[in-house]
Parts: sequence; structure tokens; C-alpha cells
Amino acid sequence: MNSRTLTAATAALMLTLASPAAMAQQRPITGGTSGGVDGRGVTASTYGAGTTDGSSLGVTGGGTATAEDGRVRTDSTARLNDRRAMQRSTASARTDDEMARSRTRTVVRNGEDVRSRTTSMYRDRDGGPPVRESVCTRSTATGTVTTDCRGPN
Repeated sequence: MNSRTLTAATAALMLTLASPAAMAQQRPITGGTSGGVDGRGVTASTYGAGTTDGSSLGVTGGGTATAEDGRVRTDSTARLNDRRAMQRSTASARTDDEMARSRTRTVVRNGEDVRSRTTSMYRDRDGGPPVRESVCTRSTATGTVTTDCRGPN
């Protein structure tokens, strides 16, 4: 049995600011999400996380995918400026009979909050509806709220 595996490299960025107003933040704010799906011959999973303390911000993320005798693809990108950092990771695996996909997006606003969302989907050729999972988090200085992404976050 031939098995293929591909792992996305972690995209990590850190930016430090010298602004006195930004250094007034005391506690770091951290948050993130992760998730994935498994089938008989395919798996896909992604993760993303971020942190800010008012004087710096950073994001990280990645993903993995496996498929027995099929195709896999992973991707991870990140962008940032002095106010915001954004990261996106995707992973997908496909065979002739199954498909699995996972996506994570994390946004950090410097000194304010960290928001992250992971959605995953699995489908096979039996004709049934795809299985979907979602998780969202919003982390602030007062705490973290986790939802199923259906309501306000």
C-alpha cells in the first residue's frame, strides 16, 4: 500500500514595536484553534495560534494531510504590519473515493484580541452529505470565548 504524506512548514512571524502606548499592556493575550478530520484512507488537519502584549504580536500555524494512493496538498501563509498579523493554513487530501479538508485562519490585533477559526470537512462517495466541523475562538485580556462559529464571536 502506497501512502503519501505532506506537512506544511510552520509560518511564524514576530514584530516588536517601540511605541510607549503599546508597552502599557501588561498581560499577553494568546489564543488559537486546531482541528481535522479522518477518513478510511485520508486525513487533514490544521492549526493556528497568535499572541500579542501591546508591544509585539505574532502568529504561527501549519497543517498536515495524508492520503493512501491519492493526492495531498498543504499551504501556510502569514502577513503582518505594526497593527495586525494574519495567518492562514490549509490542508487537503483526496483519493478516488474520499476527500478531507481543513482550514485555519488566525488574526491578531495588536494589544486587543486574537481571533481564530478552524473548519474541517470530510466526504466520501457513498452519496451522503459531507461531515463538517467548525470551532472559533476570541481571546482578549479578560478571557477566551469558544463557539461553534454559528453565533457572534
